[in-house]
Amino acid sequence: MSKLPEIEKTPLMEQFEEETGKLSIWNGELSNDFKKWQKKKKQEEIKQIKEDILSQSRLEKKKMKKESKEEKVVGRDYDHLIVVENLHKTYLLGTTAVAALRGIDLTIDNGDFVDIMGPSGSGKTTLLNLIGGLDIPTRGKIFLEGRNISMLSDNSLAEIRRERIGFVFQFYNLLPQMTAMENVMVPLHFSGKLSRRGKRKKAMDLLRLVGLDERAHHTPSELSGGEQQRVAIARAFANDPAICVLDEPTGDLDSKTGVMVLNLLRDLNKRGATFIAVSHDAAVSEFATRVFHMRDGKLTHEGKIGGLKETEIMQLKRRQETEINKEKCKSKIFQYLYANQGKLEIPISDIRSSIPNSIVMNLPEHFNDILQELIEENNFFGKIEGEILILR
Repeated sequence: MSKLPEIEKTPLMEQFEEETGKLSIWNGELSNDFKKWQKKKKQEEIKQIKEDILSQSRLEKKKMKKESKEEKVVGRDYDHLIVVENLHKTYLLGTTAVAALRGIDLTIDNGDFVDIMGPSGSGKTTLLNLIGGLDIPTRGKIFLEGRNISMLSDNSLAEIRRERIGFVFQFYNLLPQMTAMENVMVPLHFSGKLSRRGKRKKAMDLLRLVGLDERAHHTPSELSGGEQQRVAIARAFANDPAICVLDEPTGDLDSKTGVMVLNLLRDLNKRGATFIAVSHDAAVSEFATRVFHMRDGKLTHEGKIGGLKETEIMQLKRRQETEINKEKCKSKIFQYLYANQGKLEIPISDIRSSIPNSIVMNLPEHFNDILQELIEENNFFGKIEGEILILR
């Protein structure tokens, strides 16, 4: 007596029998022909899903391109440095579509220091990559200086990244065989705008700006983590970008070194640099001008956020240290002014460079603000005009 089938037929099995004229179940077991056919159908299904997603993405891009042209015709308002509109990003993992961003709207102006905070997997790094031109959105628009970068070709996007966007990464990404100065010169080689002498001068000016001109000829292995991050910041500004994006700028640094780097970023921001950062570090929010919280691919709110990486005790200790450094800084300023009696116009950079970096890089406020505070307290008579201290 033959073995009775123990497997019930499914619609897929019936489809197989109809297409091939063969039995899907033989002697109570699935036939090998059906198994091969089933596997092929699954592969075809996955292929079709991918094609559908790509097709939808192409249609969205065509629609965005058409809308972009219409907007330019009617004179769209491009007052903001960056405008992000209804930004979506979906990744395909096998047959599963994972939404990393779910409709982001954001504007960034010149001189902003924007910090985006949130847990891992919230979509903040995806947003940073899209704004930085390292990836393209599934849907939505990103305008940089009035130009829709989400519609650009790969070559045009590479040009935007090279000329208008600076990058600072968590792990520095310095070339290990090159000196600090040579690392800063790398973006200048690609721009081709300066002579070799001009490139070296600009690289040294940038290293001086971040307080590392004396370490210009050291390789990354000879620099501390904080020094490497400062070289990375100098490199990011080599081509005078419109905006600098920061991916966990203090993530690989201890708390004290991280605050020194944040003080540098605040100083650059006060001079007009525009930053957008993503971070787990609550300390970053105190140095930013605008703070957003992100969760599940959406910006939830704007405001001050604490309690992620920095505890209340750590925060209190850091603030105490910065206040002590402020008093040391004031004392050093008086020493400098006493040693330079008779000078009526003094570059603020000269006063600043006379004070140890360990103090300047760990202040609770901008160096110029401390000078202004001394004037307002009638410690000496003078005024600040631009970057010059005028005494009277």
